[in-house]
Amino acid sequence: MAAEPKYRRIAADLAERVRAGDFGADGALPPQRTLSEQYGVTLMTLRQALQVLQDEGLIEQRPGRGTYVVPPEVAHDQANLRSLADELNAQGVPLRTEVLARQVRRLPRPVAAELGLEAEDPALRLERLRSVRGIPLLHQVSWVPQPWAEALKDVDFELTPLYSAIAAAGGTRPERAEEALTAEALSSRLADLNGTTEGRPALVMRRTTFDGTGRAYVVDTATILDERLRIVTDRRTSEVTHTWRFG
Repeated sequence: MAAEPKYRRIAADLAERVRAGDFGADGALPPQRTLSEQYGVTLMTLRQALQVLQDEGLIEQRPGRGTYVVPPEVAHDQANLRSLADELNAQGVPLRTEVLARQVRRLPRPVAAELGLEAEDPALRLERLRSVRGIPLLHQVSWVPQPWAEALKDVDFELTPLYSAIAAAGGTRPERAEEALTAEALSSRLADLNGTTEGRPALVMRRTTFDGTGRAYVVDTATILDERLRIVTDRRTSEVTHTWRFG
């Protein structure tokens, strides 16, 4: 059996690095000469490998600027109650979740009001950063009251979606949700998460999720960090659907 061409092996390795998000938030690959030296091949062989990735839609050449990762096609249909993680997993999009903080804390008064609980009741506060191919898309803070808070304290939320964990812990599943979108200025901390500018307007979605009995059991605040992530409305005579899209 003939050995696999060297450029194919390089293309496979680069594709894995692209999908893992190794090229950062701006998606710029190193210069071609740098890559050819890293792989120990000629520029011609390296360019053959890059052509494979370009044919697969993973990268694009920008004249005078270099080679960049093509933003993944991401869509989240808000007409259903699936979480962002569940939606992207169904599409085969590799969503990376980084847990920034998790602790049982007293409920802030506005969140307690949404949950129909007393201010300062204990609840799990879960803060996550959601990224695709190294591009930070969403900053998300979720509040989950008792009795779920105690049951979720040891869950690995970098691997397990929140709603799946709640369902596994107590059989509770979302029946409906109320959502509100506002435009707010990014704080310096959130701007630093994806290298953008403090004070830049960003869409913030606040969502309260209810179970089959009408009880509120999760309050989420999701801030869209990347301007390429947008909400598209499809209006028809019989229905209106909203979809998050990226790219």
